[in-house]
Amino acid sequence: MNNMTTLQYAEIKASFETSTHVVGYIFKVTLYKRLLGMISRYALNQIAVEFECVPYAGKNPSHCGYVMRTTHDLPCAHELSKYVVGTIPLEKTHMFWRRLSFSDQG
Repeated sequence: MNNMTTLQYAEIKASFETSTHVVGYIFKVTLYKRLLGMISRYALNQIAVEFECVPYAGKNPSHCGYVMRTTHDLPCAHELSKYVVGTIPLEKTHMFWRRLSFSDQG
């Protein structure tokens, strides 16, 4: 049983490492520079989808709805509108998207 758990852990960790290092062409812009290799690919994809809503939600929080912030704790459209010219800081993503560890963090 322990060997099976160890193998599953190794597979999950390898999958996570791949998801943080394999980058699509869409993320090679300055906007995602600080996030590449630091958060999972799933989180990057969610941010990219939310970034497409920036022209609609814009700087008006009432049109945004805070859906991405409340469900995934990732930057929502009106937060991303601040970074159209710059880069998204790593601090705007929750620790969940930045770390995979089964060890005790205490």
